[in-house]
Parts: sequence; C-alpha cells; structure tokens
Amino acid sequence: MTREAVEADAEPPPVESPQHVWVADRLSVTVHHGSAETGVEVRGEIDLASVGALRSALFAAVRGGSPTVVVDLAEVDFLDALGLGALVAARTRARASGQRLVVIGARPLTYRLFALTNLAAPFDVRRH
Repeated sequence: MTREAVEADAEPPPVESPQHVWVADRLSVTVHHGSAETGVEVRGEIDLASVGALRSALFAAVRGGSPTVVVDLAEVDFLDALGLGALVAARTRARASGQRLVVIGARPLTYRLFALTNLAAPFDVRRH
C-alpha cells in the first residue's frame, strides 16, 4: 500500500500496487484495483482543501482500466460542489474509456446534492 499527499491540481501518480491511499486535510481516499472492478473508498470531508486528493484518486482509479469504478461515499461527512465536479470529471473520463462509474453509500444530504443537480440517475447513485 502506498500513501500519498497531493496538491489541489496534481496529476495522479502511477499506481503500481493493488491499493493506494491519498490523504488531504480531513479526507482519505483508498483505491483498490481489481480486474473486474476498482473500488474507491472515501472518508471525511470533500471541499476546497481536499478535492485535489479526491480528483487524483478518482483519475487513478479510472486509469486502472477495470470496467467498473465503484465510489463508496458511506463515510463522507460533507460534499460540496467542487467534490461533485471531481466526480463528474471522473465519470466523463470513465465513459470516454468505455468504463462505468457508480456511486454507492450516499448519505441523505449527499444523495440530495446529486438529486438537486439531476446527477443521481446518470451516476446510478445508491443510498446509504
């Protein structure tokens, strides 16, 4: 396992191990690469201070090439528009590569943000 602190707009580092962890202020993101599915576990708060780590982890997950990327937000306490934007950018990259990005474990307030922005269906968001 590798741990990495990232700057706000850092390009994701190459991922050589099956598990990689990004950390930022009040956030950690763990990516588990598999051949059929890549899991992304997000814990903490996603805001201006931490969105770079999320973006880097998501882009690395998509770059891993598995057909499905599953982003688990069950342990996310706060998600703002910047975090939602990072998820949209990752989904765009995934779709361009023929992959699917799914969000699971959305708590009520997180799910509400997806619903209010009409992104719940495109992301196939599953509630916590």
